[in-house]
Amino acid sequence: MIELIVYEDGKVNVLDDVENIKRYVKRKDVLLWINIEKPKDDDMRFLQDNFTFHPLAIEDCMTAIQRPKIDRYNDYLFIVLHAASLGPHKDKATSLELDTFLGPNYIITIHMKPIKSLTATKERVIKNPQTLLKGSCGLFYHITDALVDNYFPILDILDNEIEKAEQSIFVEKATDSINKVLTLKKNILTLRRFIGPQREIINFIARGDYQPLITADSSLYFRDIFDLLSRISDTLDTYRDILTNVLDGYHSVISNRLNEVMKVLTVIATIVMPLTLVTGIYGMNFEHMPELSWKYGYFSILFLMVIIALGMLYFFKQKKLL
Repeated sequence: MIELIVYEDGKVNVLDDVENIKRYVKRKDVLLWINIEKPKDDDMRFLQDNFTFHPLAIEDCMTAIQRPKIDRYNDYLFIVLHAASLGPHKDKATSLELDTFLGPNYIITIHMKPIKSLTATKERVIKNPQTLLKGSCGLFYHITDALVDNYFPILDILDNEIEKAEQSIFVEKATDSINKVLTLKKNILTLRRFIGPQREIINFIARGDYQPLITADSSLYFRDIFDLLSRISDTLDTYRDILTNVLDGYHSVISNRLNEVMKVLTVIATIVMPLTLVTGIYGMNFEHMPELSWKYGYFSILFLMVIIALGMLYFFKQKKLL
């Protein structure tokens, strides 16, 4: 699906007809934003025919899960950024790739799935065309800013889930909580995998490495995005450390519980050992053995075994082993 947003004479028009789009492609006096969702071969052919993009850049657009990057060509930039989503059940972090061609008077965004931040930017542009006064690099800033801002609700969700996991991890039956912690840790690693490269890209832009396509005035705005990405990266590192500590704490609690169980079992086994010795001796069935013919011999041995058991229990209590 191809959609064109045209900024001309202070007004914004939205077109979705390919023939109408072709009329604007060669014009240099308007600002074009072409948005392509779920691109097909015909869409890529349209771009290559009308914008003469490099085949490698076109190929990257059709390849999912590209690492965030920025490539400079003769008169345009090819930029790969990633939005984030936690999925329908809020339990699995996934990346939403956004491929962008940035030229002097146009910007082309390509993505396989709907991206909330992109939709929000489009609505903002339509309602307030004045946001487009800074040209294509200004529009790219608004898109990137909205994309990065969308990370913070996800971080809030992760923060709440981590807090719940911390509270439930030390209950007796914590298998589900452990699985939740491991899932959270995996989600954080997924986010960190493309936050780091993305921060480097924005840093290059903020330093002014890609002038004149991204003007010096616009580069200043990207410093704010770089600061946000740095904050997000630091927050993810903090979350990772918290979850690591939670797992370490859980393993310590489990180890302590196991030690307590082993201590009790050891005490029981130690008490039973002399009793087993006594019963073993009287189970050898010798003919000439004291107390075998004694009327109270059986009860006396039982009484002796009880005294031994109680004595050992008292000894363990005194040594604070129980």
